[in-house]
Amino acid sequence: MPAFKERDDLKIQLDSKCGYKDFKDQTRKGLVVLIPKGGDRIATLETIAKKLKSYGGKYDPNGGSSSVGRTVFTGGFFAECKIKGGGGSGAGSDLTALTESAQCVYSAALYNNKKYTHADLKAVKNFYIIDDKIQSVLTKLPDDWIESSKIIAAKLKKEFPASGKNYVHHRGSPWVNKLEQHWKKLNQDAGKPFSNLNKWSPADTWMISSKGKQIDITKTKTLVELNNLLAKNLKSKDIVGVSLKKAVGTVSFKLLNTSKNRPVYAFEKAAIIGKSGFFGSGDCYLIFDGGKAQFRKFGSTWQGELKGKNANMGKMSGGPVKALLDNITGDNFIPQRDLLERDEETIDLFYKWYNACKDTPKMKKYDFYAEVAKKDQNWFVSKILCTQLVSVVESMSKKDQDRFTSGMVNYAGSESELSGPYCKVY
Repeated sequence: MPAFKERDDLKIQLDSKCGYKDFKDQTRKGLVVLIPKGGDRIATLETIAKKLKSYGGKYDPNGGSSSVGRTVFTGGFFAECKIKGGGGSGAGSDLTALTESAQCVYSAALYNNKKYTHADLKAVKNFYIIDDKIQSVLTKLPDDWIESSKIIAAKLKKEFPASGKNYVHHRGSPWVNKLEQHWKKLNQDAGKPFSNLNKWSPADTWMISSKGKQIDITKTKTLVELNNLLAKNLKSKDIVGVSLKKAVGTVSFKLLNTSKNRPVYAFEKAAIIGKSGFFGSGDCYLIFDGGKAQFRKFGSTWQGELKGKNANMGKMSGGPVKALLDNITGDNFIPQRDLLERDEETIDLFYKWYNACKDTPKMKKYDFYAEVAKKDQNWFVSKILCTQLVSVVESMSKKDQDRFTSGMVNYAGSESELSGPYCKVY
């Protein structure tokens, strides 16, 4: 099987075999394929996987942080896809709003025993509240997304029967906005354990019964209280958060974060020294049962990228890392913003953490200082945070190490101890 040696090799194949010429570099082994407005990102990634199958091409709908996933290749290379000029309120988010709004409309029709004609989809307007126009749903939804909306609606009705519920399907509604604003307050009060709402709950739409409508979620005082309330109402099928992925043919269903039990990922080892030595790279690795996390600077942000044996598992930035460590150990993990200056105090900390790591060779302080002085600022910030992390993790008990790696992986997959309950349909 052929393999890419560098990112440009991937570009050449995307151009010559797939016909794509517009790229945006993302990482050393990854890039973004830019397609025109109105294009289908999932179909693009699936096509790339098919045409570059000889390079290990495989579409991973859950890979990376993109809502549509990525195509991965052997050797850790990957391609993601964005609408040209998209991002924020651009075409990419427009398509997301359209498909998620459409799911609400099609589900409302099926729950009310209607057909999928334009007239019937309009007739159930009292059973969906969306932030896209119904006319867009009727005229702009691609055929593959129409089919996905239908089969997901059937799966939802099977798992959450309509009897006596009178569900209203929400996307970007006043109820959703109220939940988001209340969550922001509780997340702030808890010390911001989540960097964004989707890390707490990746629910794209909500099904609210007539009973669920009467529940005041803003009366909860903590994230734990909010999660317990939502878990109770997910169990009773009165407030249902739905995470959506495009479905083809068959539909899978899974409930997440409905109990206190979370998957456990045992810590195995840490690695701060790469093949080129401590000073040869700015990263570090935490190895756990089932995968590894590489921590380094990605652009301006220090974060960990988690990879399982067969797929990417998500990312975790510095803020949540600090929150998790502080919760476990009580130590004050020093954040990136406080480690930017190469003053005497910061160098002393760097040297202390270096000596605390188990596998680092002994160095005199001046020799350490002299080597650090040769490195650029990007390496300095990345490596000092990595060294701090490894020194803290290696000093933990095995129980706390397992708790940290489990918390890390579960956070990246929106399954942390404080993550909200939801169902996944894919």
